[in-house]
Order: sequence, then C-alpha cells, then structure tokens
Amino acid sequence: MLIESDYLFRTNLSNRLDHKDFQIFLADRPAEIKRLVKKKKIDVALLDLSGLQLEGLKILSLIKKLNPLTEVITLNGSGNMALSIDGMKRGAFDDLLIPIDINTLMERIKKAYSQKKENEKKVPLKGYQKVMMAATFAEAGESETAKAFLKNRVKYSVDPNSKGERNGG
Repeated sequence: MLIESDYLFRTNLSNRLDHKDFQIFLADRPAEIKRLVKKKKIDVALLDLSGLQLEGLKILSLIKKLNPLTEVITLNGSGNMALSIDGMKRGAFDDLLIPIDINTLMERIKKAYSQKKENEKKVPLKGYQKVMMAATFAEAGESETAKAFLKNRVKYSVDPNSKGERNGG
C-alpha cells in the first residue's frame, strides 16, 4: 500500500513499483486507508511522513492497530527527523529519506516483507502455547483458570525456580 499526499510523486512511484511486479494499493485519506487495511492483505505499507506530518503518525498507529503484522516503511524529508524517530517508536519497520533510490526502496520492501512472513510464523506458535497452558490448568482441575486463559484474561510469566505455579494473574 502506498500512502502519499503528493499526487505526482504517488503516481510516479506507483508506476515504478508496478513495473517491478508489486501489487500496489493507493490511498491518501484515513477512511480509505482503514478500509484497505481491513479488507486487503497488506504486507508492506509505504507511508509519506513529509507531506502528512502528524496525520501520518496517526495513520501509522492506525495501521499497526488494525494489523500489527503489516510492516510500515516511512518516507520522510531530512528536515523532519522528529517525525522519523516518532514513527520508529510507533512500530515503523524503516524510515527512508526522500529523494529515494528505487533499488534501495525495493530492497527495503523485500526485507520488510520477509520480516512480516517471519512474524506470521510466530503467531500460530503463540496460540498453540496458550492452548497447551490452558490444557495444563484444566488437567490440574482449574477449569476456570483454563477458560480465562483461552479468553486472554490471564497474563502469565514463567519463573524457572517455580514448581509449576502460575505467576501473575
């Protein structure tokens, strides 16, 4: 997904990426971005911070809230380093300065995509761990704790010195 406020830059960059066999979704308004993130499988988003400023940071937060696995690469001018730093704090995968070398951009998009795929592999493992922990509590006769665990109401940590007791709660 390409989120860019400058029409000419958005069109030019979209055409160049489209020729490299990337599927591109264009967006420039928050409602459109929200709709795309909810309806389409967005692997990597390119987000213009130089033109969107604080609105761009809000959009970054929205994307990460709606789909935490979507990787976001922010595009920014050198005069907006505070926006770049804030974007990284909000979960941006990378921040690139405009003007952009197209080969560098493509390399970063591919790395972001690889990172997303790695993160997707970890998600089912966490679900499996949650089910196994709930099963352990159920076998121990703590069915309410097992149910709460499956409903994400129990936070836990494992103390290596404990003898199987649950920490937290």
